[in-house]
Amino acid sequence: MTWLKRSVASVLRRAFGLLVALVLLSGAVATVESVRQGNALNQLIDHNLPLRLNNLKLRSTMGDATRGLRNYLFYDQPKTTYLEARATYRPYLDALLSRDDRPEESRLIQDLQTKVIAWFAYASQAEQLKPGEPEVPQYAEGSRLRYEEILRAHDALETQLTRRTVALDQQSDRNRRWGMITVVAFALIAGAAALITSIRTYRALVPPLSAMGGTLGRLAAGEHQARVPPSLAGPAEIQRLGGAINMLADESDRLRAAERERARLAKVAHETAARIRQTLDAESVLKEAVAALGSKLPADRVFVQLVHDGMIGPADMEWSNGQVIKDGTRFPPIPAGSVEQLYLQDRTPSGRTQDPPGYVPGPAAQALGGLGDMEFLLVPFGVGKQVLGGILLTRPVARGPWDTDEIEAVKVVGTDLGRGLDQARLYTRERELVEELRALDSAKTDFMSTVSHELRSPLTSIAGYLEILRDEEAGEVNPAQDRMLDAIERNTQRLRLLIEDLLTLSRIESGAFRTVRQQTDLCAVVDAAVTSIRPAAAKAGVEMTFDCDDDPIMVEGDSNQLDRAMVNLLSNAVKFTRAGGNVQVEVVVEDRHAVIRIADTGIGIPKEEMPRLSTRFFRASNATELSIPGTGLGLSIVRSIVANHSGTFDLQSAEGEGTTVTMRIPTCTADRAEAAGSGGAGG
Repeated sequence: MTWLKRSVASVLRRAFGLLVALVLLSGAVATVESVRQGNALNQLIDHNLPLRLNNLKLRSTMGDATRGLRNYLFYDQPKTTYLEARATYRPYLDALLSRDDRPEESRLIQDLQTKVIAWFAYASQAEQLKPGEPEVPQYAEGSRLRYEEILRAHDALETQLTRRTVALDQQSDRNRRWGMITVVAFALIAGAAALITSIRTYRALVPPLSAMGGTLGRLAAGEHQARVPPSLAGPAEIQRLGGAINMLADESDRLRAAERERARLAKVAHETAARIRQTLDAESVLKEAVAALGSKLPADRVFVQLVHDGMIGPADMEWSNGQVIKDGTRFPPIPAGSVEQLYLQDRTPSGRTQDPPGYVPGPAAQALGGLGDMEFLLVPFGVGKQVLGGILLTRPVARGPWDTDEIEAVKVVGTDLGRGLDQARLYTRERELVEELRALDSAKTDFMSTVSHELRSPLTSIAGYLEILRDEEAGEVNPAQDRMLDAIERNTQRLRLLIEDLLTLSRIESGAFRTVRQQTDLCAVVDAAVTSIRPAAAKAGVEMTFDCDDDPIMVEGDSNQLDRAMVNLLSNAVKFTRAGGNVQVEVVVEDRHAVIRIADTGIGIPKEEMPRLSTRFFRASNATELSIPGTGLGLSIVRSIVANHSGTFDLQSAEGEGTTVTMRIPTCTADRAEAAGSGGAGG
């Protein structure tokens, strides 16, 4: 158990150190044995083998010298073999002498050298004889005897070198054998140490790690309360790992709790924003904001202070003790610039009221200090770069400072509060403007109606007296007077049309313009309007043509309104067409609609002025330049009449080329088909 309490790292370091020491020691032994074996091999290769090789070569050379000398003395053969041996023996002898560093070998080599030199000295005397001389056998026998001495010396040296070679071979075998035994022994010791260390490490690590793996598995499966038991045995690293897993689990619990709180605060902010957007009343907006912040956030009191005349003073709305208080705490007024500075810098100060952050302006810091020692959060709010006020939340110091998620939630509510108040103020102002416009429009309508009626009475009187003068009931009218009466009659008619247009426009705007629909032959209505305008067209030198189907084209319409629309359009077409031009009128049926087209070759309308044609009292610039009379109300009235008949109105024009007006009104067949379709769908 003592071993289990140690650090795994220290145990592994010791085991690894032992293994390294064994490996190094094994390597050192193997190196020593390898060096010794190498030395033995070097002696064989560099010393014994060259000695034996040169000894053999010297023996062979001496054999050649002996045979060559005998062949010369007894058979009178050339001395070539003898002379070649005499010339080549010296290097072999020198090679032997160069490696006579061992006493036993040096003595034998010196003896061999003496005998070889003695043989060649004796041979030098023998070679002076001629073949066949009596002394030849004697010298030949002496040469043989001396050669046998050389062979005995050679054999003695070879025997010594052979014994040395065998000894070196045996030494090499011993070195190799001991080296292998040593390496194997150290390997076995190292293996045993590694095995023991592995078993102990396995027993120390695997069971606690398996237990930790089970704990991690339970945590991953959602068992957030799972923990590594503090009593779990194991090395120091295992203990630290278990502690780290428990710390991680605790931190995960904390993060999940923080995430839940963050989600809750985000939901509070979202729901509060939704409730704020549902109302356009400023007081309701304030109540929703303070109630949500007070009931959903850990705050004791919530204040909303608005900017009034450049100052922020008493709380406009307050939440305390679970309820909304309209007449809140009477804070001392401070300049709005103090909060505006924080708003423009996007700062939301929080902390102790007695020690607010240094960037809080002096007046605001003094006001906070008057609340006592509390934790505060101040969130300025507004719209764009305009500050509207601030949200102030307080709670006891014991509940801790405001965290980031709480601050962010209040900022979101503050943003929506600013928008809500701005929208509420805009709505209030818009409602006031609408009421003013309605009053103004009503006054305008009343004025137009009154003026129109007041003008109609004297105009009727003027028209009556004009008719009396025309009938010459007051006396004969001369040509000059007749021309004057024509001018009066023409302007009277213009004034009558203007009054009718004003009255019609007044009825349209007041909602009194009613359309009494009945089956009407549209061709007959258009034909009557064309007939009434033809004299004016003929007088202006404008040709007018009319084309309509032979069969009646029936529509559900108000014949008087349709006639008024046609007269307005035809009058405009004739009025804006120069002499020599023409106006074409046609009525056809297309796709269950009666289509009326009026095309003229008049002055047209400038392209850039086309979008303004629906504006009342608007007149094209080219018509004004040509001083063509008109009120600018005709097209507005025509559009209203067409709309009352469920139709469409379209105008196409090109300056200097002419204008084409197209009206489409459903026929009676189309109306019945649509009614039947609606009835079928409903049934």
